[in-house]
This record gives sequence, C-alpha cells and structure tokens, in this order.
Amino acid sequence: MTTYGFLPITLISLLTYFSSYFFTKTKYFKFTTHRRIWNILLMVSFLLGGTIGVCMSFINSFDIDIEIPFYVLQIHAGIGVVWFIIALFHFLWHLNYFKKAIRVLFSRG
Repeated sequence: MTTYGFLPITLISLLTYFSSYFFTKTKYFKFTTHRRIWNILLMVSFLLGGTIGVCMSFINSFDIDIEIPFYVLQIHAGIGVVWFIIALFHFLWHLNYFKKAIRVLFSRG
C-alpha cells in the first residue's frame, strides 16, 4: 500500500512554522512578516490543492478518458495537509474575532 506521507509532511510544516516563529522572537524579522509569509503560503496551498482537486473532480464527473497518475493524488493530499496545518494556525491567530462574532451572534438584544 502506498502512502501519502502524512507524518513527514506534518512534521516538516510544523518545523518550518516554528522556525519562522522563532525568527520573529529573535527579532530576525517582524511578526507581521511572519504572518504575511504564512498567509501567502495559505493562499498558495489553497489554490494549488483546490485547482488539482477541481481538475480531478471535473475529469471524474464527466467521465473524461484521462488516467490520473497516483502521484497527482499524492500531491493533492500533501498540499491538503499543508493547507490544513496553515489554516489551523490562521484560525488560532483570529480566534478572538471568532469568539466575538459568536458572542454577538448568540447574544440577546
């Protein structure tokens, strides 16, 4: 059985993120630069993973006679894992916003 490399991709992503975070703590670059880098990586991973996913879905939905190599599925899954990890950090950065939005949504008056 072939693997999607979930653990190595996760570890590399987390190591890269925390290295970047460490550079902000040592004042090598600003925290806004750190966030900007990861927001761009979030966008790129979303666009790449989404584009590959939509293309594969299009091929399957319309029964187009194109064989999708397994490595394309592996790339799609790997990008999805990276996207999820970055999105999780992005969500945590904006947690106060979501708390306030939920509080306002469910408050009376």
